Amino acid sequence: MLQIVNKLKEKGYVKLNPDTNNVYGRAEGGTIYVVVIGSGHNLDADDLKRFNNKIISDISQDTDKDIRLLNILLMPDGVFDDRINHMIEVMDNLWLFTEDYGKFYVFENQIGDFDGLADILDHEIKIEKKKDSNRLLRIFGVVTPILLAINVIIFFLDSILTRKYNFRLNYYLAINPSAVIEGHQYYRLFTAMFVHFGIEHLVSNMIILEALGARVEHLLGKVIYPICYIVTGMVASIGSLAACYLGHPYDYAGGASGALFGLMGLLIVMASFNKGRVGDISLRNLLMLCFLTIANGYVSDGIDNAAHIVGLVFGIVLGLLMTPYYQKVVKKRFL
Repeated sequence: MLQIVNKLKEKGYVKLNPDTNNVYGRAEGGTIYVVVIGSGHNLDADDLKRFNNKIISDISQDTDKDIRLLNILLMPDGVFDDRINHMIEVMDNLWLFTEDYGKFYVFENQIGDFDGLADILDHEIKIEKKKDSNRLLRIFGVVTPILLAINVIIFFLDSILTRKYNFRLNYYLAINPSAVIEGHQYYRLFTAMFVHFGIEHLVSNMIILEALGARVEHLLGKVIYPICYIVTGMVASIGSLAACYLGHPYDYAGGASGALFGLMGLLIVMASFNKGRVGDISLRNLLMLCFLTIANGYVSDGIDNAAHIVGLVFGIVLGLLMTPYYQKVVKKRFL
């Protein structure tokens, strides 16, 4: 959004009212050009039309010049729901800009150019794309694929060693209560978060890791993010071990879910301080995911819910402690 605003200012656009957000205009000859920049979240065609009409009405009171207005809606990605598609159908002054790839969408029924902005903004976006040497890194992250690869490698290495040599690598990496407490093998609190028992266990966790991890990495950076992931994972391991001694015994436990619930806790706090959203993730969806996963743990066998709950709670606590840092980052990157 910042590069769009900068190009508007370079062309002579100014904010029409300091008290309103992202409404810019400029006059040339007998025409006043107005550009409204806003988020496509929770906005429908009627609301936008009313807002447009109010702007035109307010300006018309002070001038008899022709007023032309363009809306630029910021979208998280190029997947448009029925609400956005309806807006495209019933309006003719609407451009969409997706923040994931930095791409403009101007549909056939929309004005193809507006005050010469089409070429200017398209050129600016291309420059921004060139500065980003690899857009996939922004989407999938750098650290997250590494964490994913470690989990996958350990899983298949354990499978190969088991089949060929009857050697279970997982038994030396997962949490084993007696090994940790009596054998002082505390490293298992760390290695257990990379161990998975079964392909379904691995795949389900890796899907969540890629979906949530890349977003947290984008917010917190390549250093703070893995630290949060590892710390929440180890705290979840400690919670799992404590639950074992408090009446929920098991032989071996492992998985990335404790760390993943820690990430969920972080995102829940972030969304709570950011109008219920972090990028394209809503607070409601996060809470629903947590509830369904924990509820499934109570009705299914072999699921370590203690690690889930402890990881989630610790992630929330960690998020609250980090509020001053990430609040600034979230506002900079997503608002």
